[in-house]
Amino acid sequence: MKLSIPQEGLHSLLQSVTSAAQSQADTMAILRNALLDAAEGFLTATCTNLELTLVARAQLIDIATEGSVTVPAKLLQGISASLRGGSNIELELDGNQLSVKCGRYSGTLETLPPEDFPRLDPGNDVDGVTMKSAVLAKMLSETHFAMAQSDPRYYLNGMLIEISEDGLRLVATDGHRLSCSETAECTASGDSDSSKGIVPRNSINALRPLLAFSEDVELAIGDNQVRFSLGDRHMTSKLIEGRYPEYRRVIPERQEKPVVANREALESALSRVALVARESRGVRDQRIPLVSVLVKENLVGISTEGGQGAQAQDEIEASYHGPEIKVGFNAIYLTDVLRSLQSDEVEIHVRDGNSSVLVCAPDGEAVQHIVMPMRL
Repeated sequence: MKLSIPQEGLHSLLQSVTSAAQSQADTMAILRNALLDAAEGFLTATCTNLELTLVARAQLIDIATEGSVTVPAKLLQGISASLRGGSNIELELDGNQLSVKCGRYSGTLETLPPEDFPRLDPGNDVDGVTMKSAVLAKMLSETHFAMAQSDPRYYLNGMLIEISEDGLRLVATDGHRLSCSETAECTASGDSDSSKGIVPRNSINALRPLLAFSEDVELAIGDNQVRFSLGDRHMTSKLIEGRYPEYRRVIPERQEKPVVANREALESALSRVALVARESRGVRDQRIPLVSVLVKENLVGISTEGGQGAQAQDEIEASYHGPEIKVGFNAIYLTDVLRSLQSDEVEIHVRDGNSSVLVCAPDGEAVQHIVMPMRL
């Protein structure tokens, strides 16, 4: 294998796939490598950890000899990132070493046989949708933060993707909050009326930056995996086995008299009070910033008590005509929701101090956020 590729092209290529490469010393060496395949004027890079596979392709300036090789993925990415300046990088395979040359720089990397690289089963796609990448990116930004991290209920450590005749729906929850986003701005393919799967958290995080590489994205769900195709970028991920919670049961009814407030003003007040709340005492996990939210006639008050006598309170004007209600919240959960919304105003549907709260944009049903209360 002998080829020449622009520095920016090689760096972008590797940056798109190396998040799937393993870095631990105790893992299989081949899983720390990227498979490079040069053929027909293109260089294709593939990385996998056996759960997630990322593939990207870039056009070559020149290819003297076609071929395949595997090299340490993150090492080659680091080298390509450091060789800035618009120069071309030359790669040449000599025995079991790959030489890397760019300007006055030269180096060699140890390789492993491409035959040892895992070949994953492509699977059978059941249902899919094609949509604008910007729409999917927006939906992910509205929901990804609600996924659990390292929860023993493994099915919560991911995002539910549902395809139906009505469109696409994304749902994420960690058991304390839930975010749901749906759209009809997609074209469905497949024979069944519905299909769904739980995509692991790491796969969702790997997908988000890939959406910038293509105007359109094709999503296909199979029996045990999901595939995303974005032009020259492709991602395949195994699905989490298990049954996702019946999330529709926990979505509270909308109230006739919701609280309507300026989103940025509410977020700012909440953030200020949360600075003191982070020093709170009497909470089992002291990292939880517990705040009290009091809704009353045309006002929303936020307060907290911190350690060593510290306390803070703030309030903003709001549209509300109903009884006074006080609810305790984890300030992080509310802040995540407010930052994800893009509307000028926000609706808060609160029934009492012990029930879940629905947060959404006014007159908006496509995106819903549910936050569980905390004991004050």
